[in-house]
Amino acid sequence: MGTNKLEVFIDSVALEISWRDERRNLSELIFDTVRRAIDEGGQGMTGINSVVLAAHDLVDGRSLSSMVTAPAAGAYLRDEIRYGDDGAAAFAAAVVRVEAGEAERSIVAAWGRASEHDVDGVSRALFGPLYGTPLGLEELHVSGMRAQSWIQAGGRCGARADAVARRRDAARANPRALRGAGRASQPSYPLTSDDLPRWADVVAAVIISSRPGATKVTGMAQSSEPFAIGDRDLVAMPGLARAAQQALAEANVPPSNLDVVEIDGLTLFDEAIAAEAIGVAAKGEGLNTLAHDRRVNPSGGSAAGYCAPAMGLARIVEAILHLQGRAGANQVAGARRAMATGSSIVAAQTHTAIVLEAT
Repeated sequence: MGTNKLEVFIDSVALEISWRDERRNLSELIFDTVRRAIDEGGQGMTGINSVVLAAHDLVDGRSLSSMVTAPAAGAYLRDEIRYGDDGAAAFAAAVVRVEAGEAERSIVAAWGRASEHDVDGVSRALFGPLYGTPLGLEELHVSGMRAQSWIQAGGRCGARADAVARRRDAARANPRALRGAGRASQPSYPLTSDDLPRWADVVAAVIISSRPGATKVTGMAQSSEPFAIGDRDLVAMPGLARAAQQALAEANVPPSNLDVVEIDGLTLFDEAIAAEAIGVAAKGEGLNTLAHDRRVNPSGGSAAGYCAPAMGLARIVEAILHLQGRAGANQVAGARRAMATGSSIVAAQTHTAIVLEAT
């Protein structure tokens, strides 16, 4: 990090992925997850003077959702920022505040409860009212167009079945992944049901601090692409490529030296193309990398449970757990450096890349 910045460390993390828990409402799910992260840190609320949230009114089904949910995330009588963007973007904002000396410790929390809303209906509402909504366009349709463009550009699908099997097995081994239930949408050609995310209820929490800890943030960057789908390069994901390149440069780490890469992608093909944009897969070899490179998405990716806008922060939690040797059955042995990415609606328009290192 730059010499004029404070270093930022990870105090503790928590992640819960479930489906339609009838014992707890959304606020209780948020409270339980954030409380678990706070308790794990062993310092209570001492020094926590900033709370940064990622939540979306349409997803939560509540107007001004943060008025109802923020207290459950520890924001009562504390400075609070709420993003309608991805959880990784909220994490980046919290890091900047600590770097600038505006906060000593900060809670970062993100959530989405797919069991409470129509995921596909919300997706249709996100596109422009003139050229997107009248066509019934959904984010999974864009994923299908991205996959088709990638195949036409020379993307190799020979390892597709192996990539599907590996991410399914990784999700089954992941102790934090969704167990049973969940829901899936209808696939859009050339996607199949095996390529799709498992919709779930996801809450993630991270406590960051300027106090030294076992894991620190060493690189971070964000980038965006045009809103209009027709103006984007769907195959290259240039926004993610820029963010990853800048984050790795700040951390002074080449992609080959990453031990864990947790990629936020809506579908298997989104994850494969993102791996190429980051630089851990050669052009056209993203599926082969997902099938055989154990560094990439050891969590199972979107097969482990998915609901925006929580997923970037969930990827960060998974990366941190690997660096701390606490990932469970899918632990990457000896992991020292990791990258986690987050992408926002609509259809990965904005991207955040975070590089983390064990101290």
